[in-house]
Amino acid sequence: MKIETLFLSILKDALHGEVSKDIQGLSMEEWEKLFQIAKKQSVAPMIYQQIFPLPAFGQADPGFQNFWKMNTLQEAGNQARCSALFLMLYDKMRQNGFTPLVVKGIVCRNLYPNPDLRISGDEDLLIPREQFALMDEFLLKEGFVRENLDEGKEYQEVGYHHLGNGLYLEMHMDLFAKESGAYGHLNDLFTEAFDTSVIVNIQGSDVHTLNPQLHFLYLLCHSLKHFLHSGFGVRQVCDMLLFAQHYASDIHWTELIKLLRENQMYDFSMNLMNIGVEHFGFTWDDIAVPKPDDVEFDSLPLLNDMLDGGIYGKSDADRVHSANITLNAAENETASAASGILASLFPDKDYIQTHYPYTKKWKILLPVGYLHRICAYLLKRKSAPKNRSGKSSTQIGMERVRLLEKYKILDK
Repeated sequence: MKIETLFLSILKDALHGEVSKDIQGLSMEEWEKLFQIAKKQSVAPMIYQQIFPLPAFGQADPGFQNFWKMNTLQEAGNQARCSALFLMLYDKMRQNGFTPLVVKGIVCRNLYPNPDLRISGDEDLLIPREQFALMDEFLLKEGFVRENLDEGKEYQEVGYHHLGNGLYLEMHMDLFAKESGAYGHLNDLFTEAFDTSVIVNIQGSDVHTLNPQLHFLYLLCHSLKHFLHSGFGVRQVCDMLLFAQHYASDIHWTELIKLLRENQMYDFSMNLMNIGVEHFGFTWDDIAVPKPDDVEFDSLPLLNDMLDGGIYGKSDADRVHSANITLNAAENETASAASGILASLFPDKDYIQTHYPYTKKWKILLPVGYLHRICAYLLKRKSAPKNRSGKSSTQIGMERVRLLEKYKILDK
């Protein structure tokens, strides 16, 4: 049995709260590979919870057993702590008149059989732009820090880190980068986000969030955004499947399918759901949609892309930078691989002036802004993990463009 297949089988059991069957005949090298895959997909605690009672795992190297155990205790314990801290902070936000919408994160985590085993690095909140200044002031008083904000720049998201307790927040004024020609238009789907929001109770705290229909659409759109960059992992699919199952009666598929078709996401989205059917023990009835008869189902290449890319498609430097090709293809379907890289290094003047505000104030510094952009690109590439497949970023990018075509995100 391939370790990837074993990994998917164990993860399936974890999603449904079922006991995994014993595993026979795994070498230490295979146990280590199972851990590496689980870690790459950010589900190592969920996998450990399934395997630690198994007799076969008890025969693995004691040091390795203890290592995975301690890793699980650390990650799950930290997640429980961060979830409690976030809910306390959110309660305080509400007491001060703020009602930001929480998206993904703790809302999805709450749907898992054991929420603390589903690890999140941060919590995402959406607020009206006009409330940002007051929210920013509130968070800074609460002990959060952020990067200095450039005067005159319109931020679409700002990160906040609490140095004392480690809590990290992403404050969004827009769900998607407005300047993106590939997915900026998706913001138009969420203009009623605040007017139609709902409250869910999580561990005794009332949390404002998107209504189930919009939230599920957002999960699909968010996965598309990452797919257009360098990919996303299987945990995001697990989030979508559990969400679709839990809110099956609240998701109106006829309306949703219409939106997915209009935004060239239909085949992509249905193949994501099909991964749940073929590999994770879900049925079409579980998510309350009849199996479409107008979709060409071939979900394996999509699943393999997730396994290869890891949690956010950032498994190596070449894959990360292949996003220059896929994004450029999404914005300009006649583009070449070389033009994708050039477009990343030399975006239009408006982009440079938005991201490097000094070039807007002093136009003579526009060339310096482009140099700044190139240096940042090269530094990011140097610091990213190295590619073990032997493929260049161009090869990876062109292969992923073919996936965009396969799932009809791009027209062939």
